[in-house]
Amino acid sequence: MVWKSPGKSGVMDRTEKKRRWIIHRRLEGWKVQDIATTLRTNEKTIDRWCSVYKKHGWAGLQVKSHKPHTIHRTPQATIDLILQLRRTRNWGPCRIEGYLRNYHATSISHTTIHKILNQAGLNNPIPQPRKVWGKYRFERPHSNSL
Repeated sequence: MVWKSPGKSGVMDRTEKKRRWIIHRRLEGWKVQDIATTLRTNEKTIDRWCSVYKKHGWAGLQVKSHKPHTIHRTPQATIDLILQLRRTRNWGPCRIEGYLRNYHATSISHTTIHKILNQAGLNNPIPQPRKVWGKYRFERPHSNSL
């Protein structure tokens, strides 16, 4: 049996179907404890969905998007300052982050600064990976032999 949902997708997913099942059983007179035992969930969860149903009706039981409603952008003045520091002083993302935090009271992560530098084409990666010390191990025939 396919349940039709008034939502965008057309077919009700399992989560919404479970929420509707909770409400149907509660309206039939089941105890909250019996519903929670049947679903192997907490009684607080059952109470929560019952209160959501009382407040918003069937529409409140739909699965809502977790997508952020606002997109946070770095101000253009900050981007210009980052690019200026890179061009004039040739600083890396961590040093730029510290400078902005200490002298401009701007809280921006070094990861964001790195992305800004990459987008501007100012990232100068090293040509070869750095040498790792202690990579090769060796053994002597016995201890304390040189």
